[in-house]
Amino acid sequence: MTLLVLCSASGAPGVTTTALALGWVWPLVHPERRALVVDADPTGSGVLPGYLRAGVVAGGGVLALAAERSRPGPGAFLDEALGLDPAGTRMVLLGFTATAQARTVAPVWEALADAARALNAAGVDVVVDAGRLGHRYEPTVLLQAADAVAVVLASSLRAVTTTAAALRDLGASRRPGSRTTAAVVGERRPYSAREISAELEVEPLPAVAVDPWAAGALAEAGSTGWRFERSVLLRSVRDLAQHLRIEATTVPAAVGS
Repeated sequence: MTLLVLCSASGAPGVTTTALALGWVWPLVHPERRALVVDADPTGSGVLPGYLRAGVVAGGGVLALAAERSRPGPGAFLDEALGLDPAGTRMVLLGFTATAQARTVAPVWEALADAARALNAAGVDVVVDAGRLGHRYEPTVLLQAADAVAVVLASSLRAVTTTAAALRDLGASRRPGSRTTAAVVGERRPYSAREISAELEVEPLPAVAVDPWAAGALAEAGSTGWRFERSVLLRSVRDLAQHLRIEATTVPAAVGS
């Protein structure tokens, strides 16, 4: 896999938590790879406030790249990323808190789309949190360039309806041979993840567990001890990581074949 983008069609179904959890388990599921999670939500970061409280200096990450006069290359994205473990297998490129800042970072997303192949060759897979679709400053270039896009949704009729429309639009706008799918947060009534996948006409993916404690630890740079590693969130996302890599590296069959 090279570039995976997570987004939503409505509400706040857990895109950020899913992206951070994928970044954490990715080197465990794929030991030969490293993961770079990119915080690209144009409405403002759901991660940065927690990391600032943990002592991370403001003004780095995406904003630092946007402030550079030269176009950032593959190495610049890694240099500005925050390492989450001593080995550097888990990294986060932090975003911004103010929506107004989103208009300044479009060149960064263009550069990341170009850098993705070089990062892949260096053993780095990129997971992007693109937030809600339809925003004026959404990272459209990343949605178009991604090897796979997963629309994250909750188990509700409204979420299924809006996601179905989003999948149609994404399928029409993305390049041939790229994958567009959906991931359900929470296996709860009235619909199961398998039922939702059938309604959306996508391959069923493992559901992401709802786990407020583990989600908080991810978003606020909290504890990562044994309780965190064995949390239901990480257990569910391990299965999702395996499936999404297959989605990102499998070319869809041609119509009529």
